[in-house]
Amino acid sequence: MTRHFHPAHRRQAIQWARNLLAHRFYVLDTETTGLGPVDEIVQIAILDANGADVMNQVIQPTLPIPPVASAVHGIRDADVLSAPSFKDIYIQLSTLLAGQVVIAYNMDFDWRMLQQTTARFRLPPVRTGKRDCAMKQYARYKGIRHSNGRNYVWHKLGVAVAQEGLKAAPAHDALGDARMTLSLIRKMASSG
Repeated sequence: MTRHFHPAHRRQAIQWARNLLAHRFYVLDTETTGLGPVDEIVQIAILDANGADVMNQVIQPTLPIPPVASAVHGIRDADVLSAPSFKDIYIQLSTLLAGQVVIAYNMDFDWRMLQQTTARFRLPPVRTGKRDCAMKQYARYKGIRHSNGRNYVWHKLGVAVAQEGLKAAPAHDALGDARMTLSLIRKMASSG
């Protein structure tokens, strides 16, 4: 292992993971039509703290799924023809997440896509309890200094899982990514 830039930050990330596992929380992941301001969720997965699938749903977007997005996650228009719309799952989703601690690997992206998709249907914002980013916590845990000297390097989820010797699930599948995120949190919590 390379020397950690600031060992106290690693200890804080380990404690974050341990505290998280001592309480109820959900791991969230989404797949989308793209990365831009008009893109929507096409798959959402949520696991509970024990790893049980709470939700794993493909969603029919209002616009066609671009081939470049399908090339990443493998979801095509034909795969969502009979899927519910986001509006159809909104009540179940918002009830599930209401007041709950929610973790995602790159929470900024997943949260933006969730809010963006909700706004597209003119629905009230989904309300959660505390939200946190496992990617940022893993960066603190790994401790590789960014070239700007102020931050830690963020690692892609598949890279982080490989670095920790964990079993990889299919990448860019919301359920697989949620499972890998949870396994990474568990690995961090078990570190000394």
